[in-house]
Amino acid sequence: MRSLLLLVTILFATSISSAQQIDTTRPSLDTSHPGVLVTIEEDFPSSSIDGYNLYVPKSCKKGSKKYPIIVFLHGGRLVGGDIANILNWDLPKAILESPSMESELEVLLKDTFIVVMPHIKNREFYDGEAAMRSILDRVIQNNNGDSERIYLTGLSRGGYGTWGLASRMSDVFAAVAPICGGSAGITDYNKLEGLPIWATHNTKDNVVPYRASDGIVKRLEKEFETSFHKSSSIKSADYEKHDLIFTSGVIDSHDAWTEMHASVHFYKWLLRFSK
Repeated sequence: MRSLLLLVTILFATSISSAQQIDTTRPSLDTSHPGVLVTIEEDFPSSSIDGYNLYVPKSCKKGSKKYPIIVFLHGGRLVGGDIANILNWDLPKAILESPSMESELEVLLKDTFIVVMPHIKNREFYDGEAAMRSILDRVIQNNNGDSERIYLTGLSRGGYGTWGLASRMSDVFAAVAPICGGSAGITDYNKLEGLPIWATHNTKDNVVPYRASDGIVKRLEKEFETSFHKSSSIKSADYEKHDLIFTSGVIDSHDAWTEMHASVHFYKWLLRFSK
């Protein structure tokens, strides 16, 4: 009996320890920066998500207007390892590397959105629906986030995650932007009907074949008798008029994300939509 009681005590203590949430404000962020960055290390049950980075503009306060939320899903290179490694890549890096807000793009990047950057230790983002819902609920409650304006974007493995989570959480996202992803995580194409989508994929991608995105777009067009606005670059897309856009860069590169996340047009397109 005593040994059984000891075992139960140990298991209880272990479960409390493993569920512990650790918040670490990143000291590397310049105090003059217009936002605050926090890294959350936390294992979520039945999910490969082991934490996330959270960026909140300093102008986003309890008494301010509610701020829209961008969820950014990283690529396969960052699976496992340090959660903060996300900060050295693409959209997070652009937000954090400079405190300047001299341009329209810098204001959009640094003082317009709350940005949630989940991290996976293995498997796929689209396996983590419950974790994503939990994280977003927390961000909305604690950081004055706007539940009607939550946007999802991701690259490569994160592109697969964007398509997959969009099909599972179409009730949550106001618009999604999958970049060089594929259909592996899509559970129900019907859930994508009516959802604003801006997909982009380079035609000569040598990592994830272009046909992976092209096939999804063609299926959506056929099943829902709709059409995507086609463009060869982010800059040339008519983002003000179209809810569905497919950009096919004629580039011999996997990197279809730099152009999108460095474009004012992309963020203005997101802000057109709310639930």
